[in-house]
Amino acid sequence: MRQWHRQYLRSIVERDMRDVARVRDVNGIGRLLELLALRSAQLFNASGLANDLGLRRETVEHYAAVLERLFLVRRLPAWRRNPANRLVASPKVHFLDSGLAATLGGLTADHWLSGRDRMGHLLESFAVQQLVAQAAWTDPDLRFWHYRDKDQVEVDVVVTRGAKTWGVEVKASAAVGPGDGRGLRRLADRCGEDFESGVLLYAGRDVLPLGDRRMLAVPLSELWER
Repeated sequence: MRQWHRQYLRSIVERDMRDVARVRDVNGIGRLLELLALRSAQLFNASGLANDLGLRRETVEHYAAVLERLFLVRRLPAWRRNPANRLVASPKVHFLDSGLAATLGGLTADHWLSGRDRMGHLLESFAVQQLVAQAAWTDPDLRFWHYRDKDQVEVDVVVTRGAKTWGVEVKASAAVGPGDGRGLRRLADRCGEDFESGVLLYAGRDVLPLGDRRMLAVPLSELWER
């Protein structure tokens, strides 16, 4: 599978990036793609990426847009209570194909224990892609965001339909503790009556309460079993 991923990526670089996207510096955009694979589910910082790659910020922004058009990455915008503020906060970047991201990042199944943080980021990106894909055929009016406030409290996915808001957090662990769901509770406070419900997707097997009747911990397997 890893060899297939590399051949697939090579075909995209040699065909789509040159011919469809008209990108001349395929090495530069390839290096950006590898770096984004390592930073999947993290904030997209064009200036920082430009410094790391020795490219202009405008070039990184252009390349990122190309990668989005080729359905390789997705930039998830930041949610704010005031819609105007959503336009100035940093988006998160997600790889659409978590298997390809693992190949580019040098991750294998063995890293599930030794590289839990990095695997957790890939798991988050996988869940985001599953949610967006399912919404495409169930409710195309749904919109997707991420939430992070000044206290660094986060919700991995915020789903909205008009003012109505749902929250989804993703956790690689099979255990649920008292502190889990903190981001969902903060989001609920921000939304008030517009908050509908929250879900913590985790690696366990049972549906568990999170101390608020609107919130539950739910096995990740529910993403593909329902």
